[in-house]
Amino acid sequence: MSGQVEEIKARVDIVDLISEYIRLKPAGPNNWKALCPFHNEKSPSFMVSKDKQIWHCFGCSEGGDIFTFIQKIEGLEFPEALRVLAQKAGVKLVAENPQVASQRNRLLDVTELAAYFWHKTLLESHQAQKARDYLRKRQVNERTIEDFKIGYAPDSWDHLNKFLKSRGFTDQEIFLAGLAVKKERGQDFYDRFRDRLMFPINDLHGSPIGFSGRTLKVDEQGGKYINTPQTLIYNKSLVIFNLDRAKTEIKKENLAIVVEGQMDVVSAVQAGTGNVIATSGTAFTPDQIKILKRYTNNLAIAFDMDLAGETAAKRGIDLALNEEMNVKVIVLPNGCKDPDECIKTNPSLWFDAVKNAKSIMEFYFQKTFSQLDLNQPEGKTKAAKILLPLIYRLTNKIEQTHWLQKLAEALKVSERTLLESLPKVASQRSSIGTATTTLVAKDRNIMLYEQILALALKFPENIANVIDSLAPEIITDNDLNNLYKKLIIYYTENINKNSKDFAYQDFHNKIKEQGLGILADRLILLSERDFFDYDLDAARTELATAINFTKRNYYNLQLKELERKINEAEKQNLKEEGERLGQEFNNIVIKLSTLD
Repeated sequence: MSGQVEEIKARVDIVDLISEYIRLKPAGPNNWKALCPFHNEKSPSFMVSKDKQIWHCFGCSEGGDIFTFIQKIEGLEFPEALRVLAQKAGVKLVAENPQVASQRNRLLDVTELAAYFWHKTLLESHQAQKARDYLRKRQVNERTIEDFKIGYAPDSWDHLNKFLKSRGFTDQEIFLAGLAVKKERGQDFYDRFRDRLMFPINDLHGSPIGFSGRTLKVDEQGGKYINTPQTLIYNKSLVIFNLDRAKTEIKKENLAIVVEGQMDVVSAVQAGTGNVIATSGTAFTPDQIKILKRYTNNLAIAFDMDLAGETAAKRGIDLALNEEMNVKVIVLPNGCKDPDECIKTNPSLWFDAVKNAKSIMEFYFQKTFSQLDLNQPEGKTKAAKILLPLIYRLTNKIEQTHWLQKLAEALKVSERTLLESLPKVASQRSSIGTATTTLVAKDRNIMLYEQILALALKFPENIANVIDSLAPEIITDNDLNNLYKKLIIYYTENINKNSKDFAYQDFHNKIKEQGLGILADRLILLSERDFFDYDLDAARTELATAINFTKRNYYNLQLKELERKINEAEKQNLKEEGERLGQEFNNIVIKLSTLD
């Protein structure tokens, strides 16, 4: 094994490796520097030596070689880091050490073989003819199919399962990789993906860790796409579709183009747009934003502008702005519902839309004005109510003044009138308290808890659905947990399923002696700040998304702790304990799968 480690070190250049994660700048003939990815800093103290093939941060004292860097930045144990770097070096590992056959590596072997099997099936099997016809109809060429390793899962309950077991994998390993579903009765399993076009979802190094399967049936009762559930190797909140292929072009162009689905990516890449990635129909997570910041500070977002797409885009935009990224919106021409359709109609329409992407403020202004009658006092008031908070959050005073002038001109009011309104916006925000003034300084889970409770208090018609969807123990903050429990008790005892009877002041009076009244007031102000322009439908959509994120985060934390315990049990050769923990892991994975 030591010989293989040295061979990998000889083949993988540390500067090239680290450049895949952070932007390095020359610091002399053989040294490079950067802002440290492991702690917050304003001046670069992270140094890389090309001669010595080592790295060190003089701010946090972390350092090492290519293996320690991969382990730390990816959160991997040595066997997984060894696998990643062996793949980059083109070194075939010989399992001299039992640790190399760790559970994570076995699951990576399973998903890699599944991707190969489905891709070969698409290319060669007579069962896949309708999938090939579908791709031809969608104008996906052979090279693109090969580049993305698109595959086809046959319409069979056990086709993949039998193949993988013939190659030495167990039912349990196939299940843990998210490729099989356990039958409700008995110990048998069946294939998760059947009669679907398969898109491998790769990690940053190009290894398939999950899949997205698109139905080929027009009248499919389930979702158009089904995805791999959470597994030991696939964490949806950390993965960005096509980033493994796009990262070099993103750095070159200093721009990441964000679309919604796999077919949008496939069409854009085939048309020549190499710096495109997808969120798979969901909003960005904070972790995904931080990963993107390794490669660029600039995003151009092209989401479907229906209600779901616009809501997801807004959440992604807010997170990106909180991380001080520059955000533009790609506005597709009329008649194009998504980038794929736009490219199929005429690729130049897509290129023009990317080239003419609007700044986020310009987009908000145009969208707001298109929906209101600015000749009427009500329209002017509504426009100011929507746009002033957005202007207020701009940190650059020159930019803030520019948009104030634009708004004053459009509304035909004086700038002084708008300037006098700005402090009101500011005072409303400051009254909420420093703990909720900025999203940046707040723990993501706390933000989600507060968002859910704030929306429930502002739109009590949704309280019953919240209670049905979210168990109290999932809210782990003590104060917010107590408030939520009091809300459940109050609603259950007093409302009788008629949300119109919910009176906030009465609820407030019942909880203020328990020290929760101030917290509830703060959440009401939070709802007025962040959701002032929401109607009931928008609130319901936002609540469903926030609850899903909250439950996913809660389960992910449980999985992370179980993963640590499983690894520890493996090291100590505690087979029975490992199996018990594995069953706990499986139970949580099943819960997570219902959220997809």
